[in-house]
Amino acid sequence: MGGDDGMDDAHEYGMKDLVEHYREGRRRWGVEEADRRWLQQPLTDWTAGLQGPQTCQRLDADSADCLAVAIKETLAIRDGLILSILAPEPGLDSDRLMDLCVRPNDPSNVTALCSILDAVFKDTATRPDQPRCRAGLAMLEAMADQVPPGFRSQPLAVAAYVDWWSGGSRASGFAEKALADDRSCSLAAIVLALIGRGIDPAWRQLG
Repeated sequence: MGGDDGMDDAHEYGMKDLVEHYREGRRRWGVEEADRRWLQQPLTDWTAGLQGPQTCQRLDADSADCLAVAIKETLAIRDGLILSILAPEPGLDSDRLMDLCVRPNDPSNVTALCSILDAVFKDTATRPDQPRCRAGLAMLEAMADQVPPGFRSQPLAVAAYVDWWSGGSRASGFAEKALADDRSCSLAAIVLALIGRGIDPAWRQLG
């Protein structure tokens, strides 16, 4: 973070412009079509990053900015990123992920969302894909470092959830940083509550 204040200010204005572009697109083309156009490249880059070598877990700057705007504005897209990391192998390919993000109320997508999240809490056989989790965390951290204040809470909250799921030790730190950026970030508060109550994913409850 840090760096030249002028550049930081310019990035902040640039992000606010991106938010306006995002909202304008949804008014012009409708929610589903606008989200598809917006997410095409970012989700392609994101999915490649989840499968790629550990050395290059950083999204293209434009893709990171676009994703940061999308997950701040539309929680279904944020939930899609969570599922793309949690989903059992072979994981969600970019087409399936796109569909989950842009049509969250489609019955088959609701079923997919519920079954994956249910397995996290109830199915001891559903275990984290650790390389995938590490790749996702690296991209989320890089995204949070890149974007200006006000856009960091959602990538940090997703990172907190993924770290909690994968058995890491940084979940509460991520969640607290998310809440420092946005006190109303409910996912971060949920992660802190899970940790505070000693609730682990099912796979960690085997003892």
